[in-house]
Amino acid sequence: MVKYTLKIANENQPNLNPVEHSLDLGYELENNPERLFNSEFRKQLRSTLQTKTSCSINDYHLKTIVETWMEDIYRGYRLTSLSLNLLPLEFDKIHQLQDPGDFSIPDLFPPDLSQICPKNGAFPPLIFN
Repeated sequence: MVKYTLKIANENQPNLNPVEHSLDLGYELENNPERLFNSEFRKQLRSTLQTKTSCSINDYHLKTIVETWMEDIYRGYRLTSLSLNLLPLEFDKIHQLQDPGDFSIPDLFPPDLSQICPKNGAFPPLIFN
């Protein structure tokens, strides 16, 4: 069994240490890594990485991670390092927000012009008391 390690650094939080995730693969999976990365494994990988990084990993990031790691495993590289722009988990469901808003027109009230009186001139300056 050979140990393959994925190291992910977050560009949004450069002060944090990169997160590592490792796999022990046998000869069969080393030569055919696409057999390992099925949809169930991808879901598990996403949830594990989200837990470790405390960041949201969307479909694009997951696809990038899997394709890069699979290619590196196929070529025999034991360490795969990625630097991604990950958002915190709080922003994971930001696109699902639904706010209908308040579209009612507010009540109109006439302005009180009784306190306004002109000074002298064609276009006199207004005095507000």
